[in-house]
Amino acid sequence: LYLYINGRYAGKSQGSHMQAEFNITSFVSKGINQVTVKVLKWCMGSYLEDQDFFRLSGIFRDVYLLSREPGHIRDVEIHADMKEISVSVEHYEIYSNGIKLDKIEEPILWNAEQPHLYTVLVKGQTEYIPFKVGMREVRISERNELLINGVAVKLKGVNHHDTHPTDGYYMSDDFMRQELLKMKELNINCIRTSHYPPPPQFIQMCDELGFYVIDEADVETHGFYNRRPFAGYDVQEYPGWLCNLPEWQDVFVERMERMVERDKNSPSVIMWSTGNESGYGQNHAAMIRWARERDPSRLIHCEDASRMGVYGVTDVYSRMYLSVDELEKTALNHQINQPVYLCEYAHAMGNGPGDTSDYVELFYQYPHLIGGCIWEWADHTILAEGVQKYGGDFGELTHDGNFCCDGLVFSDRSFKAGSLNAKYAYQNFTTSLTGTCLKVTNRFDFTNLDAFKLVLSLMVDGAILSSEDYRISIEPHESSFIELPFDLPNSCKYGLYLNVQLYDENDKEIGMRQHKLNCQIIPVATSVPLSLTETDATIEACGNGFSYTFNKHYGCLESIIKNGTEQLAGMVKLTVWRAPTDNDRRVKHKWGLFDDNQGGENLNKLFSKVYHCSVAGNRITVDGSLAGIARRPFFRYAASYTFTEDGMIAIELKGKLAEDFTTFLPRLGFEIQTTAVNDTFTYFGMGYKENYCDMNRHAKVGMYSSSAEKEYVRYIVPQEHGNHSQTKWLKMGGGLKFIADEVFEFSVSEYTAQALTEASHTNKLVKSKGTNIRIDYKVSGIGSNSCGPELIHKYRLDERDIRFKFYIS
Repeated sequence: LYLYINGRYAGKSQGSHMQAEFNITSFVSKGINQVTVKVLKWCMGSYLEDQDFFRLSGIFRDVYLLSREPGHIRDVEIHADMKEISVSVEHYEIYSNGIKLDKIEEPILWNAEQPHLYTVLVKGQTEYIPFKVGMREVRISERNELLINGVAVKLKGVNHHDTHPTDGYYMSDDFMRQELLKMKELNINCIRTSHYPPPPQFIQMCDELGFYVIDEADVETHGFYNRRPFAGYDVQEYPGWLCNLPEWQDVFVERMERMVERDKNSPSVIMWSTGNESGYGQNHAAMIRWARERDPSRLIHCEDASRMGVYGVTDVYSRMYLSVDELEKTALNHQINQPVYLCEYAHAMGNGPGDTSDYVELFYQYPHLIGGCIWEWADHTILAEGVQKYGGDFGELTHDGNFCCDGLVFSDRSFKAGSLNAKYAYQNFTTSLTGTCLKVTNRFDFTNLDAFKLVLSLMVDGAILSSEDYRISIEPHESSFIELPFDLPNSCKYGLYLNVQLYDENDKEIGMRQHKLNCQIIPVATSVPLSLTETDATIEACGNGFSYTFNKHYGCLESIIKNGTEQLAGMVKLTVWRAPTDNDRRVKHKWGLFDDNQGGENLNKLFSKVYHCSVAGNRITVDGSLAGIARRPFFRYAASYTFTEDGMIAIELKGKLAEDFTTFLPRLGFEIQTTAVNDTFTYFGMGYKENYCDMNRHAKVGMYSSSAEKEYVRYIVPQEHGNHSQTKWLKMGGGLKFIADEVFEFSVSEYTAQALTEASHTNKLVKSKGTNIRIDYKVSGIGSNSCGPELIHKYRLDERDIRFKFYIS
């Protein structure tokens, strides 16, 4: 940026996310003055700003002209520890070595839960300047815990970029405040300002609303990763990192200095970060030395130093995208004698992230695992022509596609299932149930649980039988016990559950757990056998108000007529494919047949083989297999269809996954397309939002209603969505009903898996002529493998022997 006043050069600045100040006193004159700014998209500093985001340019933060009297206050530095506040004031003409205010005998300390601020009023010769100050202390315990005011805290955080679908990098004060309030709603207590200092108002709002902030310098050079000049990607890392070039040292240090000087008085800032993905070298060491000397009260963060095994130069051992197993191994590694912090984890791209709670529970298992920040807060999109657009939508040849559509919330900051799953993973209480004794643990760090209302409800078959409210005093990090006040029934049709909910003073739910209670489930009742009629091509079952037709060649139902109306728009098929989620972006090449991959199992081009189809009484038995095109069968099965006079079909699948199958299944179950358009449905299962085996902390079993249209989730790129697990029954508005003795998973959609797989945007999707239903044995989890580790093994559908039974009526 070059500044000219009345045609005269007044100064320049580099660093697009940092403040720049110019003294233009000698350039202005009375009357009208001309201010000219030349903003270049690229400069030397661009090499330090290689973050993953849209490449925008221009001025996107506040610009103002300030006129002050000679001798005005130049700078104020406030030190506020747990006992006293001291103030240093720098004038243009004199420098004060500091003023120590009177001790506050019983100070109210600042923390993220109770962000109390004092006002310090600084008087100059002609001006008064108020500062909001929080008294707090940051240090590390002997057990390598992160201590705020002597109390061990866990960082339940998120990474935050400045991004807006219509305003680009610019964020208004109101928009920033709304963002932070939404984070509070999701129980987030920590923000890493990835990967540059945010607007100063953002930090001030963090002081006011209560967040722990990792303030990050505007340094990222990851274009040098695995790259040599003129040679593209290479197995050898390029040795010429800017962080090791002496001529770049002052530039690196300046970016740390400008950040620290701006935000040094903010209690929310607990760590200074040297930047992101820029290696570790002598220039980072110089940044750290300067920061330690300038501000020894805060911790220092540098992920690359930890990744490269350089211990001790920073105050925390920081890594990104460790798997849960790797994180636990790190926790048990005694060579790492520091707090362990995940600066990035649970990559939230598209449908997900699915593994948040696994990480959080590990944070609480080990004292020195101090927490982490989910990647990242919001999807990066540009709203144009009514479409949320991403890389490649503007005709550019070089881009990262939708890789920056990786937010915990959508670009308009609305919540998705992954947002709510994180909320309940981050919630500040937890429970466990032994018999009829409920253990309640307070995970707040500074707040007694009696500030909130605890509600226990007994639910049987989807109906609340009884509930009790509590105001129970539990100190932070402590537990208490409640004996359930309910008489429990001995039997039920679908399930008996205890719901535990925590409400704030505005009666808003801030935490929830559900426990399944022991209860004898009444099995599904069946009627007398129904006679079947066999022809060369089909087998028919007819009764009062219904008829079924079974195709012998394909080994599946092809027609269900109820009260004279055909229910099916196609055959009921056994399938395994799901439209890949963003977190399936790696494993999908093992699963499917894509233009850029010829080594997959071709599960999206499935061939179903029937070896034998027979009838015995009221039962049809099919022996068959599933295989991807041009691949060996990966699943051999026997399926039986048993018909009774009440119109019910019992479908039982017994199968075996091949021992040499190279991956895990996306899902396994039956696809049914009905003739009803946008069919409505009611179910007893997990809801109301979509949920999966590794993403269900936000969901609870109950009775819910929805429709195919309402189930669609507008992920930026269409993908798998709308699954519901732990389901006992599903009843479609068109008349079909599905029920099981155990549980199943299902989804209802206006789109086929193929349509979702092929579409790049929602506006490219074509709706089916009917409603698509999946009745699944199991669905693999979501995970966070778009940038993080592979799906955790316990959430993969890879069991070799499978047995699944459900009923259609």
